[in-house]
Amino acid sequence: MKLLLQRSVEKLGRAGDLVEVSSGYARNYLLPCGLALEPTVANLKQTEQLRAIARQEELEQLQAFQAQAQAVDGLEVTIPARANEQGHLFGSIGPSDVAQALSQMGVDNVPAKSIIIDPHIKQLDKYTVEIRLSEEAIAHIELWVVPEKAPDDSDQPQDVSTDTQELSDADEQADW
Repeated sequence: MKLLLQRSVEKLGRAGDLVEVSSGYARNYLLPCGLALEPTVANLKQTEQLRAIARQEELEQLQAFQAQAQAVDGLEVTIPARANEQGHLFGSIGPSDVAQALSQMGVDNVPAKSIIIDPHIKQLDKYTVEIRLSEEAIAHIELWVVPEKAPDDSDQPQDVSTDTQELSDADEQADW
């Protein structure tokens, strides 16, 4: 079934494109959601106007993505993670972990789905991670995966055997 897209649909087409889709996809999703119209003469004329507006919006969004990519490009991000003595992580570092680390650094507008890590990081090391905000706006960051710091020894209880010995000596001297 041929349809005229009113809005850009990821992996299908941009606003104003004439696309061929299955009839079920058209009836159940594209038409009810208002993403597409049947290609009539009136709809084709209306879509030309929508196409110009959509191209302008895409251009503005691309400029915003490129500015964001320039701001993020070259950043060094450090993520502490639990690991064994050989440097293997207990778990892995994925895009959501990197997005969270970036937000802690003050870079809040990088979605996890735009962070490309394939496969997930499972070793302590330095990695170069790609951030693909759009096809034209790509940034790279340096990701350091370091071991978590162990808790301080000052929080540990003192030698219990010494304290117990002092208590037992005090009990022997006391008159009960």
